[in-house]
Amino acid sequence: MSPYFSFQAYVYRGQGRPLGRTLEQAAEAMNSLPGLFFEWDGSLTWANQTAGWQIDATIFDDGQQIQYIDLHGRAVSREGCRRLNERIGDLFAAWGDPDELNLMRLPDRRWQNLHDFAKESQGDD
Repeated sequence: MSPYFSFQAYVYRGQGRPLGRTLEQAAEAMNSLPGLFFEWDGSLTWANQTAGWQIDATIFDDGQQIQYIDLHGRAVSREGCRRLNERIGDLFAAWGDPDELNLMRLPDRRWQNLHDFAKESQGDD
């Protein structure tokens, strides 16, 4: 079954700056997110197959701060997409100030803030 919505994006602060948080700070904030599986190699998975969404990511740091995050996700329905967007909002809050973080959508390298990403992913005009 093909997904209702799927994406790949890189997450940066602004348009291409490091996130300004260490991997340890992000890990501590993500610990409060129920069901999220994080590994110290920077990989994470967060999914609910019943609700129809999954997020996978790899956090890249230089030992001092997070440089960027390679984020993938998919949802199988409009409701799954709504929940996917809620979870991405939770991740943005764990990674820094959500108002400062942007997604570089791949493959077209188009910048989006969290609000515009959510509107597009749910098909809202």
